[in-house]
Amino acid sequence: MNKICYGCGVKLQSEDKNRLGYIPAKKMDDAKYCMRCFRLINYGENKGSQTPKDVKEIVGKINKDCRFVIFLVDYLNINKETIEIFKSIKKEKVLVINKCELLPSSVKAERIKDYVHNYYRIEDDIIIKGGKAHHGAKTVINYLNDKDIKESYILGLSNSGKSTLINDIRDILKSNVETITVSKKANTTLDFIRVNMNDDLLLIDSPGFIIDHALNYDAFTKNIVAYSLQMKICETASLLDNKYFLKFDADTPIIFYTNADSKKNIKKYFRAAPNLVHTIEITENNMDVVLLGIGFVTIKKKCVITTNIPLENLEVRPSMFGGKYE
Repeated sequence: MNKICYGCGVKLQSEDKNRLGYIPAKKMDDAKYCMRCFRLINYGENKGSQTPKDVKEIVGKINKDCRFVIFLVDYLNINKETIEIFKSIKKEKVLVINKCELLPSSVKAERIKDYVHNYYRIEDDIIIKGGKAHHGAKTVINYLNDKDIKESYILGLSNSGKSTLINDIRDILKSNVETITVSKKANTTLDFIRVNMNDDLLLIDSPGFIIDHALNYDAFTKNIVAYSLQMKICETASLLDNKYFLKFDADTPIIFYTNADSKKNIKKYFRAAPNLVHTIEITENNMDVVLLGIGFVTIKKKCVITTNIPLENLEVRPSMFGGKYE
């Protein structure tokens, strides 16, 4: 019988060290994890291929199934592309907004729920998840129990917290299943993993999605941080070690929300940066400029921004934390 790695879902094999799922032949009988996941769990290493499955391939498989779908997204990655993936799932589903324990203290979690329902036109149920105890996973368990759901896929963007949710549910239910591999690196889960929590609950972990127009930045942390700056006319904000730039034609406060792992997440210059060839018009107070895959910048005042970021990698919307969205 073929065995799969309980960390990433790939079939275990002992023929080729350079292929996914490798485990030495002498360890095959007792192995629960491939060498990649074993070293990731015990030493923090994450080597080897991390090629994600195609979004259409994952959604296509799930749309042929009858199981319920839990779709995780943290509030940094709520954007049109992510919501389009969620809406492409034709099965009964719920959107779980994750990591809400990290919301700014001034923001009510229910506002985020209302915002997503209204602005992105979500008709399905939305759960606000977050907390100190098991990251609020009890909320998801209660929802499944109330709906009498016995089997469910766990979907979401890469690093959205799918494997963490499964491990938290395992701990709450005191299940004896093995730990799913959790990492800050993208695409730790490479194939579907069936997790029988008990006789009443089957969860299926899935490979994480990568949205088409996500910006390129590799290092992320578990923490979500808000960086505030007061921008003056003609000043330029530098994001992520001088990787991305926003130049302003008017005075405005800005706040950059991100979990990118950088000591120089944001700073400002009194001069323009090169290659600022794209223009963003902020036509109302309190608007977000979403940097797909990175986070978002709240712009408090009307202005025109020039940037080196292609417009296909951006989304402009009413502020999630304080703008008019109806």
